Amino acid sequence: MKLEFTCSQCKIQNKFVPVVSTRGQLQMQVGDEVEVECKYCNRKDKKHINRIDAVVDNKKILIVFIISIVISVVLFFMFGLIGSLVISLPILMWIQEGKSTSDFNSYKIRRK
Repeated sequence: MKLEFTCSQCKIQNKFVPVVSTRGQLQMQVGDEVEVECKYCNRKDKKHINRIDAVVDNKKILIVFIISIVISVVLFFMFGLIGSLVISLPILMWIQEGKSTSDFNSYKIRRK
């Protein structure tokens, strides 16, 4: 899971650095509003933490998928069916990432 915000000027998604599992933890770390800077137009802006969204990190899942394919091919020739079960690891990881993303995005902080 990675956190992103949308620049109000150029409307491009940017990464948000402190990655936490819940919006409540994010509020405890950085407060209600954070100072963000767009890496494309270099505009500094204040964003409420409800404007920061979680998205699934597909790059991490793709790396795990490639590694699991290599391992499952090797284990399939050595142990048979057990080797093919390794391919389910990226699927389980993808499901967990989706659940974490959904949990983060569904919880909103009340504005003051």
